[in-house]
Amino acid sequence: TEMMTRYFRVPEGFGNFIFLSQIQQGLAIKSGVEFWRHLRPVCMGTLYWQLNDVWPVCSWSSLEYSGKWKCLHYMAKRFYAPVIVTAFQNQENELEIWVVNDQDKAEDVTITMQVLDFGADVKWEEKVHREVLAGEARIIAKYPVKELAPSPNEVFLHLELEGDGLYHYNDHFFTEYKRCDLPEVKVECDVREVNGGFQVEVSSDVPAFFLTLNARGISGEFDDNCFTLLPKNPRTLIFRPEQGTTLPEFRSALEIRHLRRTYP
Repeated sequence: TEMMTRYFRVPEGFGNFIFLSQIQQGLAIKSGVEFWRHLRPVCMGTLYWQLNDVWPVCSWSSLEYSGKWKCLHYMAKRFYAPVIVTAFQNQENELEIWVVNDQDKAEDVTITMQVLDFGADVKWEEKVHREVLAGEARIIAKYPVKELAPSPNEVFLHLELEGDGLYHYNDHFFTEYKRCDLPEVKVECDVREVNGGFQVEVSSDVPAFFLTLNARGISGEFDDNCFTLLPKNPRTLIFRPEQGTTLPEFRSALEIRHLRRTYP
């Protein structure tokens, strides 16, 4: 709880407390893994503790005791992707943009960098094209934070990496989440039945951070989860249940959480 309040506002209710503890857990592992990956060849591998639990508990596992994926497990799919883009604020208060390529082949990539306010208005944007060699961690750009974010609590950085068959995105907050006055978010959700599962399309009017879907009481996983949802960029997810489930059952079990919903 003490660690949570260093970065987040105090959550309202037990459900939001559990959810925010999962976000905190995922961010802690993500911060470490992305930092260590960018140090290659000094650091050439990581693993995290722990994979699963054998009873219901709030712990460091990425799989619940039932086998359901927690937020960390979805986040790990992204921060362990073979090619990632990430950002760090160094001790000189500069923002460094890095690309890590763990593949055995070089990649030509395009990095789109945007500073957005919390209504998704673009305050700054730049694109760079780079070749990243096989097994290389490469710094792409460096900027003074005061130039990108004169008011660090009013904006965030959104990164997108694109290449031949590659896509990766990342976000960076310039200050603690609790210092940012996030607007209320209206999330719309359209659910349809598809072959072998359910399709869920979500959209929002302003950025929704760590948006996470859960089908309470239904075994199965979404193909992606715990992500940033930007306006005018709806996301379509697929949920494949492990047991027979009707569309009304799935709709009634579906719940959506995100950072702004954790406090009044």
